[in-house]
Amino acid sequence: MSSKPIDYELEEFYIGFKQSMINFYQRHSITRPIKAWSERLNTLQEKQNYKKIHELIVKIISLYAIDIMRTCDCYNSGILETNIKRFNRVSKKTMEDGKYTIELITYDSNIVFLLYDIFRSVSKTDSLEELKPLFVQIELYLLYEDYTFLIEFAMKKNRIVILDKLFKYSPLIYRFALDLYNIPIDTPGVYQTRNGMMSGRKFQELVREYS
Repeated sequence: MSSKPIDYELEEFYIGFKQSMINFYQRHSITRPIKAWSERLNTLQEKQNYKKIHELIVKIISLYAIDIMRTCDCYNSGILETNIKRFNRVSKKTMEDGKYTIELITYDSNIVFLLYDIFRSVSKTDSLEELKPLFVQIELYLLYEDYTFLIEFAMKKNRIVILDKLFKYSPLIYRFALDLYNIPIDTPGVYQTRNGMMSGRKFQELVREYS
C-alpha cells in the first residue's frame, strides 16, 4: 500500500502548473501572488484539507486563464489546456478512490472557463488581430456582462457555436443579445423553444429579418 499522501499527485500537478505560470508572468507585465497562493496551499495541506486545496487550485486556474485571454497568449493557452486535462485526471482519480467529492473543470463550470473555451476555439481558426479585440477587454464580460464584441463577432463570422454556448450558459446573455439587436421579447419564437430560447442559428435568422 502506497505511503504517499492522498494529495501527492495533486501536489505534483501544482508544481508543474506553478512553473508554467511563472514562465508566463515573466513574459508579461501582469503579476499575480503566486508565492502567496503556494503558501495558502501549503497551509491547507498541513491541515489535510484536500477539498479546499482542490477548490483553491480551480480559482487559481480561473485567474490565470483570465490573464492568458487578456494577453491573447495562444502559446500558453495551449499549455493551460493540457494542464486542465491533467488536473481533471488527477482529481477524478482522487474521487474514484473515495477521498473527497469535487467537481471537475468543464467549459461551463463558470463564465471564465466558458470564455476560455471560446478563446481557444477562436485562436485556432482566426488571426491574432481578430482575437485581440474580443479579449483584451475581458472585464467587459466578467464585470459588466457586456457581450457585444463576442456576439457581433459570432454573427459576422457565422460562428453559431459561440452563440449556442453563450445562450446555453445564461438566459441573461440571451436577453442581452435580443436587446443588442432590438428584438422585442414578445417576438414569436423567441421564448417558445424547449429550453426557453432559440438556437444560435434561429437567432441569426431572426436578426436578419429585423435588419
